[in-house]
Amino acid sequence: MLADRYPIGRRAVRGRIVKSRINSEYKMTSSAATHANLFLSHLGLPLASIDQSVFRYADAPDFEMPEHSPIGGIFFKEQGFSITFCPPDFYHANDLLITQPPIITNVQLYAGESYYGHNRYEGELPFGISFSDMRDDVIGKLGPGVWQFPLVAPFRLERFDLPDRWILVKYADGNAGISVIQVGLKPKKAKATVLPRIVQPDIHALQARLTHRWDTVRADDRFTGIDLSGFSAPAAGEDCPHEIDALATHGVELYFRQSNATSTPEAVLSGARYIRKGLYWSSGFDGELPKGICFDDTPERVLQKVGVYPVTGKANTLSGYYVWNLPEFLLHVGFSVMEQRVNRVYIAAHSYYSQSLLDSPLLEQPT
Repeated sequence: MLADRYPIGRRAVRGRIVKSRINSEYKMTSSAATHANLFLSHLGLPLASIDQSVFRYADAPDFEMPEHSPIGGIFFKEQGFSITFCPPDFYHANDLLITQPPIITNVQLYAGESYYGHNRYEGELPFGISFSDMRDDVIGKLGPGVWQFPLVAPFRLERFDLPDRWILVKYADGNAGISVIQVGLKPKKAKATVLPRIVQPDIHALQARLTHRWDTVRADDRFTGIDLSGFSAPAAGEDCPHEIDALATHGVELYFRQSNATSTPEAVLSGARYIRKGLYWSSGFDGELPKGICFDDTPERVLQKVGVYPVTGKANTLSGYYVWNLPEFLLHVGFSVMEQRVNRVYIAAHSYYSQSLLDSPLLEQPT
């Protein structure tokens, strides 16, 4: 029951308990429970505003956020849909909403493919869409998409933006209509953080120290506050330490590898990964990222800023990534398909990353 797993009217927020209002006027009936319209009409509203009796139809509903991410999901497999919920401070990138309860952010409607483990959704689909629609049919009903994956047809994913909603369509293989329709709340524009900005080590600091010994990194003022006190060069025959986790303080992970320039044990900075605030316990990074990329950039905006097409990439209905083999370094950008914004930026010095990152899955580039 929802009241057992998620105390209705209260939410634990970073060590605090916050009260929230409950909409008790809506009374669920068994017939209404088979439709996703209730959740579509509650996009942007607290999860706790839904009458808890609805969730008796869900499959082992879990109302807690995963530890690594403030995004939760509840699945109605027999009815053919699922919902996603999230704290509004993360979804809208607004620290002022940190005390507010989780809100319903999007609803997924399934055509019944076995891959997704849901029955076919039999209710009326939004915006006149049908699971049998081809891409031209969808564009005729919604207008041109704002993002497609992959880079050239045939497209598997397509995103459409409306004034206050977004729609993601997952096309079925073999020109067989639609597999999944996802309708979500359009995130509001990010508000300026109320916390001090974290601007170092930015891309310039990182580039200046790539392939340099770990002790020169420790001595660089731009890495001040990142704890390398326990770091030591490996002894002969030992593996090199791999990672320094500074997510909680700097929003970054630093990677060290055995130097390719010497046969003696020598750990050098091989790369780093910047992670969006709120993911994997990251405090968020506000400094300069490669190619002027920002965490609030859409995937299309990232392509424009980098200026060349990625070599490899992958995407599903939740998230995706692009990989570039740039002259300066390898660049790997992970993004949210749902929120259409950057989640992770990984930079690696050449010869210090797995070649498989560039081998598969290859992306055909537009001519």
